[in-house]
Amino acid sequence: MPDDRVHPPHATAPAAAPSPLVIRLDAPQHVGAQPVRYQSLWLLMRLYYAARYESASVPLAALKSRFAQAGDLRMLVSRAFADFAEWGVSAGWGDDRHADARLLPTRGRSKGPFWLSGHELGRMLITIGGAAPADERRTLATFLGLSQDAPPTLDTPALDYVMQDIAFWHHVTLGKRDMQDGIFFAPSDPAPPGRARTQRTGAIPSFHAAQVCAVDDVQRGIALLAETIVWRRMGDVARAKRTLSALAETFGATQPTQNASPTLRAMHWIVQAWQAYALRDEAGAFAHLQRISDDASLAPCLVYNPRIRFETRNLQALLYKTHAARPGPQPARAQSAADALAAFSDALQAAFEADSIELAQHVAANIGLSLWLFWQDSLIDPARRLAVSDVQRQALRWIGLSEWICDRFGVGGNSVWNTVFLLRIARGAVPVRRDPDLATLRASTPLAVDAFLDAVQPFGAPFSRAKGFSKWTDVVATTLADHEDGRVRFEPLQLANLWFEMLWFALHQDGDSPQATHAAQSLGRVLPMLPPPDRRFFRDALRLMPREFQREVRIAE
Repeated sequence: MPDDRVHPPHATAPAAAPSPLVIRLDAPQHVGAQPVRYQSLWLLMRLYYAARYESASVPLAALKSRFAQAGDLRMLVSRAFADFAEWGVSAGWGDDRHADARLLPTRGRSKGPFWLSGHELGRMLITIGGAAPADERRTLATFLGLSQDAPPTLDTPALDYVMQDIAFWHHVTLGKRDMQDGIFFAPSDPAPPGRARTQRTGAIPSFHAAQVCAVDDVQRGIALLAETIVWRRMGDVARAKRTLSALAETFGATQPTQNASPTLRAMHWIVQAWQAYALRDEAGAFAHLQRISDDASLAPCLVYNPRIRFETRNLQALLYKTHAARPGPQPARAQSAADALAAFSDALQAAFEADSIELAQHVAANIGLSLWLFWQDSLIDPARRLAVSDVQRQALRWIGLSEWICDRFGVGGNSVWNTVFLLRIARGAVPVRRDPDLATLRASTPLAVDAFLDAVQPFGAPFSRAKGFSKWTDVVATTLADHEDGRVRFEPLQLANLWFEMLWFALHQDGDSPQATHAAQSLGRVLPMLPPPDRRFFRDALRLMPREFQREVRIAE
């Protein structure tokens, strides 16, 4: 009996040699028996020429040079590879010319470089008039439009990169400008005739357009990161989370790809930490930041990339500040306060190292508010060697520096937090009394506007009478008018802070007045928009108001 182990009954026959593929270059052009698109035939012959005569791949720049008028090279490449598949031709893309083309992901294919699988060369028969040309190389060079004396074309990724369509950079820069100005979506009303070219696009639509135009994962990551930051600033946690997931998939946050950008990967963890911070998950925020220092490929960013160092230290400072503000043992809170001020100081230096005046204005404002709050709670200077007026003036001076930067450099979008911070510090020295009656509240003495203008020097230029700096209620009213008139868009938390300060200062200035009642009702309407921890904060803070106005807020909720 024959041994099936030696001679299996269904043994596979040796694979047949690939069938020849006859390619006709003269009219009518054919591959096999099929008519062809000129662009697809040109690319196939360019791949063949590069493989046989140049031992090279074909960069995207070669297609850009030949088809400069093509509206969408990605579509041209997609159609060509669809034709290759129909003809049974194996062609690939990317830097590894020895890869199995059947296993390559189609995403990113259009950026090249392109190449022909090695086994394809032996089966292609180039013909003109039904016969092989006498000089195939010269014939192909003529068909392809190549110079006869030109040196072999090499893969030139640098040229390929700078020859790409710059639409991506156009959309990114438009989005960055709108993000800086707080314009997240296009205005609902169309621009009047003659001004359509100057109408703002909005940050989110611009970053979406940039993602469509991105030619590689780094560009796509840049646009996704910017979009995530906008969603976070808007307080849209769900959309920020979805965009973060897309960002992580783009460059492999946990298992990075070979070409993954360390800066983008580090920024991914920073934005993840901001997400956790927004959800009051402080342990999670610290853990995400720790991922940067624990990763050997990312830790150098904390030393050599001042932007990454700023973002990390700034958020760490805010986390320490949160710990310091929470009830608990005084020594632990004092240590958190010291850690917060140290981290803010490091962040300020990193901002100037990064040559980013916008980052500097953010951290300067946080230093001013933290200095005042920590001193008030005796977390710093417990022996009270500093006078309250000295600390108050220094805190206001930090706020003044931040606002002066916004005013002189045109950065920071709207500086509504600076307004909130200085209002809080201005009433900060008032003795805290729970449920005061109206007479008691009005008898307190917050810092006068004139005293503030003196304290904030040499940064007093932005605080003009035209902006309401004659009465504190006018300051708040002027700021709120920017939002109500559509010039800027404030987040619910910013609005809640402004209406709270308006209520307190209106009661102090005019007592039971229409302005105070309107502020209480407006605060009540915005509180339901806040997450639970913020609502609890304001409900506790409202104990600083007379009971009848606490009720006014609750009725409006």
